Amino acid sequence: MRIANLFYSSFFVVFVFFAARANPGGFSVKVEPVVHFTHVIDEPVDVRVTIRNLTGQPFRTAAGDRFHCAVERYARDRAVARYEDAEMPEVELQPGETWQGQIRLTDMFKMRLEGDYFIKADVANRQGSGSSDGTVITLSPGQPILLKDGRPAQARQMFSDGTQREFRLVYLQNYQVCEYLYLRIIDPDNVRAWDTLSLGVIFRSEEPKLDIQNDGTVTILHRASQELHMKTTLASSREEVRVTGYEELFDPEAIARFLLDPFIKKAMEPPPPKKSWWKLW
Repeated sequence: MRIANLFYSSFFVVFVFFAARANPGGFSVKVEPVVHFTHVIDEPVDVRVTIRNLTGQPFRTAAGDRFHCAVERYARDRAVARYEDAEMPEVELQPGETWQGQIRLTDMFKMRLEGDYFIKADVANRQGSGSSDGTVITLSPGQPILLKDGRPAQARQMFSDGTQREFRLVYLQNYQVCEYLYLRIIDPDNVRAWDTLSLGVIFRSEEPKLDIQNDGTVTILHRASQELHMKTTLASSREEVRVTGYEELFDPEAIARFLLDPFIKKAMEPPPPKKSWWKLW
């Protein structure tokens, strides 16, 4: 079931790599977001883990090694710990070599509450260890896209059994440069949690369009730049939601304006003053 967002919460995620064999020394460990530091709730969250062998000896994992993850969540000054396991990938590193892997946190933990997630990675066994600095990933519900009449950009799909599904368009500003559009998919009965879809950069000077057909086809059209619209289509049924296509639609009028603007500006410039024929300077 979906957990009600009753309070601001923070999660401390610790990754510990346990290996059957290693050599004296240590490891350099780094963990960082693959895309953004801020994500919309239910959006897949990936982190990149980098390990460098500083032991001076070859490092190799063995069959049966485990990738142990510990999660600690704080809410209202009360800590609740939860532990989960995942299989560790096979890693073989010569001295000075680096291994890099990508981990989808949302496949391992139920990260569905708004707040900051503090993430740390550790490589440890009986003879060598290394720890990364912590990094922070923030989960946000996103800012609603408002239409000209003030209503949020959202739509409902009705199924034959009387259940419903809600589609909401929201946006986030990442790196204080671009705004990104997201589609949140919510079943009010909380039976299933669907991934939030990232639809790319949005120019909010033109409101996006969200449409649902009777056959379950969902279409989102939004402006991604001055010259480009993005069209995303999904197929939504009671059992599944899947993306069926992405399409780039170029705006011919915008492209024509872009190409003609320099010539128009040049034509609008006043002519240079005429010089007398007897003056040579």
